[in-house]
Amino acid sequence: MSLRWTIAGLIACALLWLFGRWREKKHELGVVPIIPPFYIQFFGLVGFLVFAAHLIAITTGLDWTPPFRR
Repeated sequence: MSLRWTIAGLIACALLWLFGRWREKKHELGVVPIIPPFYIQFFGLVGFLVFAAHLIAITTGLDWTPPFRR
């Protein structure tokens, strides 16, 4: 994955998190959403962290290897 796609993924996940935050603020009592805003925020945050880790790996050149792998 290139730097351009990684930054696009970061932006998309940040927008997903902001969308979940906005849905949480606009929540009305008695209305049950199909996907709760908490889960939208969670997936946006996890995706953002994954893309941020990938961005660090691309820019520094360091890659993670499992400690128990030979």
